[in-house]
Parts: sequence; structure tokens; C-alpha cells
Amino acid sequence: MVNFTFLKILLANKKRGLNRLQIDCNFKMQLGFLFIFLFMGYSSVAQNKINTENNQFFKVISFGEKIDFGSIDSSISWTISNSKNNSSTALLGNEINDYVFEETGEYEIHFQENRIHNEEECNHPMFEERFRIKVEGVKLSFDFSKIQFSEKLTKGRNYSDLIITVPAKITTKDNSVTKLPAPGMSVAGIGVLLTAQPVEKEIIISNKIQLLKYKVSGMINEETYVMFDFYDFNNQVQTYNLPQIIK
Repeated sequence: MVNFTFLKILLANKKRGLNRLQIDCNFKMQLGFLFIFLFMGYSSVAQNKINTENNQFFKVISFGEKIDFGSIDSSISWTISNSKNNSSTALLGNEINDYVFEETGEYEIHFQENRIHNEEECNHPMFEERFRIKVEGVKLSFDFSKIQFSEKLTKGRNYSDLIITVPAKITTKDNSVTKLPAPGMSVAGIGVLLTAQPVEKEIIISNKIQLLKYKVSGMINEETYVMFDFYDFNNQVQTYNLPQIIK
């Protein structure tokens, strides 16, 4: 004789198990999307917006740089192709993190996952099968050890002409670029209502260290730590955290 109560319990447990598996899979997907979102370095308060052309690329970097894709399983294979010099490189797993994009231009990355998934694993790939990287011929790095503020930051004061000065080294590939629009900067923190604009709208590129200046306006309403996001020419962020709390 069939025990219908027992069958109902089995079916209910199976349904709950499938629902849980679906939830776990969706949760992993959401974590993956969150990782990619953070990895790309977007900011809702950014004053430097990525232009329409660069939106088609997975990432835009400068020559001589690497990209950290995170921890990659050894079963994953990569093929990196550069249409400019018709070159192709095959890599496995984490080897992609050590690859240096020396030449400028557009690279096509072919991602292939060779691992066999079981029923309990989420089958969504980490990356698109094919995506593109753009490598620009200009590199910008800030020296935050020598950053200067024309006035001390304090809570409740309304600033209109605070000047932040930071030394920067600008390097070009084969001296291919002579001038560029000044990159932007944004300020963040609890109760921070500060906006920043470059003092000089255009940068004449030379081989020496240059002083980039930003005019800051607004006020800080609460005791807080302040973070300054400086953007390079590829809209990637280099962050300076003010060590002291604003009172």
C-alpha cells in the first residue's frame, strides 16, 4: 500500500530543494554582477563620465598595465588577440592576471570555461564568451604623499575657493599625445556636500611632474572621514583617504 503522506513529504522536500538551489544560483549571479560593477570602477558621483565610445569595452586601461580578474579556476582558458599587430596569446586560469597589455589598441578576449558542472552548482559563466579591452597611450599616476590643501577642512564651514594640489606623472606612448582635457575629482563621506572642478581645463603634457589643481566648493555637515577620488584619463579611480576625521 502506498504511503501518500510520505510521498507528499518527499515532493515538498524536493520542491524546497529546487527552490533553494535556484535561490543560491541567483544569489551567486547577483554577487557576480556586483563584483563586475565594483571591478569596473563606476561611481554615481563621478564628474568624469565614460564617453559613449568607451561604453563598448569591458575595461579601458593604459599601456603597460595589468587587469585583475580575481581568482580564476585553472580549467578556464583565455585567448588574447590584438588586431593592431595581429598577435594572439593563449593563457590558463590565473595567468590572465599577470598579462601586461604593452601595446595600445583594442584587444579581444575569448573566455572559455572547460569545467564540468554538477547539478548543485550555478552554471552561469563569470564573463562573456568574448569581450574587448581598450589600451590607451597615456598613463597618469598621482603622488598622494605630497598632496596639499590651501585651507584646513572643518565641519560646518562653507567653502568656495579651497584648492587641492596634487603632483602627477603623465607618461605617453611614443609621445603620441601633447594635450588632454583635465581629469575630474569627486569627494565622498557622511554629510559631505563638496564638489570639485579642475582649475585648468586642459593639460599640456610634458615629461616632468605636473601639479594638478582642483577647486572645491560646498561644506561638510557632520564629523566624518573624507575620501577623494581622482580620475585618470581612462576614468579609472585613484583614491586618497584623508587620515584625520573632520570635526
